[in-house]
Amino acid sequence: METEPKVDRRKFMEIGIYTITGTIAATSSVALARFAIGNSFEKQKAKWIEFEFDENPDEGFSRVVLEYTKKDGWLTADARSLVYIKRTSEDTFVAISATCSHLGCIVTWDEDEKQFKCPCHNGVYDLEGKVVSGPPPAPLRRHKTRIEDGTLLVSTATIAYGEDFNERV
Repeated sequence: METEPKVDRRKFMEIGIYTITGTIAATSSVALARFAIGNSFEKQKAKWIEFEFDENPDEGFSRVVLEYTKKDGWLTADARSLVYIKRTSEDTFVAISATCSHLGCIVTWDEDEKQFKCPCHNGVYDLEGKVVSGPPPAPLRRHKTRIEDGTLLVSTATIAYGEDFNERV
């Protein structure tokens, strides 16, 4: 004859306490993880910065500082990045990030040699931002530009050289 497992009152209370405690711990863990992570996985929207521009499209690159407020998780801070802007035609501009793709140093534009040069490890880029020599693993990144009501707008977001701006920004 089989005997049924007997659950007495003490065992029933023990199982109930463990179940309630586990449920509270799991719920608290999810809430705490959401609080700690915050909105850090949400894609940040690009900001557009206004600039005045010269009427002469034949001039070289202009060195411009983008200043904007950046939100990173729970932290909101002022951000700055250096960009080289060149007018290529009546209504077209090229904006190239001054951040070297090797270690993040700031590149400088050499007007005589028509090259961007990184002073840290002798990285050299051509006037489109493509690597000519040195250790940089990739071309300089680009900023999207547009003209609205006669004002040049430069996006704070960057993309890799050759990517379609419409896909990323």
